[in-house]
Amino acid sequence: MAKLKPWYHSVKLREDLQDNRPLDASEFAVHLDHVRQGNAHKVYKEPRAFFERTYLTGSLLDLAAQTVRRLSGLTVETSAVFNMSTQFGGGKTHALTTLYHLARGGAKASDWKGVDLILRQAGVDKVPKAATAVIVGTELDLLTGRGGPGEPTRRTLWGEIAWQLGGEKSFAVVARHDETGTAPGGDVIQQMLPEGPVLILLDEMMSYMSRGRRQEAHESFYNFLHVLCGTICARSNAVLCVSIPSSDTIEMTTADQSDFERVKKLLDRLGKAVIMSAEAETSEIIRRRLFEWQGLPKDAIATIEEYEAWLQANKQQLPSWFPVENAREAMKASYPFHPSLLSVFERKWQGLP
Repeated sequence: MAKLKPWYHSVKLREDLQDNRPLDASEFAVHLDHVRQGNAHKVYKEPRAFFERTYLTGSLLDLAAQTVRRLSGLTVETSAVFNMSTQFGGGKTHALTTLYHLARGGAKASDWKGVDLILRQAGVDKVPKAATAVIVGTELDLLTGRGGPGEPTRRTLWGEIAWQLGGEKSFAVVARHDETGTAPGGDVIQQMLPEGPVLILLDEMMSYMSRGRRQEAHESFYNFLHVLCGTICARSNAVLCVSIPSSDTIEMTTADQSDFERVKKLLDRLGKAVIMSAEAETSEIIRRRLFEWQGLPKDAIATIEEYEAWLQANKQQLPSWFPVENAREAMKASYPFHPSLLSVFERKWQGLP
């Protein structure tokens, strides 16, 4: 085998790894409410940096393109409501953060990495700027509510959504409903929503329902969600994304399970179920995280060709599961890692709860 250029001369580690200061585990876990408030890690709160490190998997690209298309007023081949019922660590909050930055960035998002692919698939020229509301169910307190100096106190989900979407004007529409804890009807929600594009992101909603059960607020939440879904579906430029965990990955009481099934059935009936799968795309995600990855370097091609020739000459010695006939594509997809290494990790990951 000819002398080949080592991988570490062909690809460059990301700056934080070069300086031996890798992100700690907490910084890998994106928190949507922290992104909204601007106190998340810069990798998540700064849109350009976020998209630099985000690999648009097939499912994420489809979700983003449909959302951008719908916010642009195009209803064909789009959904207004998305049910992101997926496993823990399945990428749902990362996906919601992607939508958040797109809607907040508007036309400015066109310069971010990967957005050109989203626009091409959506069939539009630019991302429309949208009024955006973000609710994380683990954060919104049912007793104290929210409200800074000079702001009204919002004690309900609909009160907080109205405030984030349209400030005092939108909140005034549901002020009495917020005060009494009464879920608003469709006519009121229509008045609450701004006229332009609207994006509403609800994360970790099972936590909110579970905590609200003692005050019987979970029934009000279900009624509100039901009417909200119908109102959003009737709009041509509004999108609602709701994240609930997969029922087999968290501990649930009998009451929790009952609420989960009701909410899931509602969302599946009125919206589209989304699974944030990254099958066969793991290597690209890892490469984006570890390296200053700009695509397969030219030096890598010579290495791959040499290895492919060696594999073909020695295929009788290789295990039957190794894709000898597709070795070149397998190595292109995994470089600078050997395909077998990633295969071992993926099999081990699949065995984890």
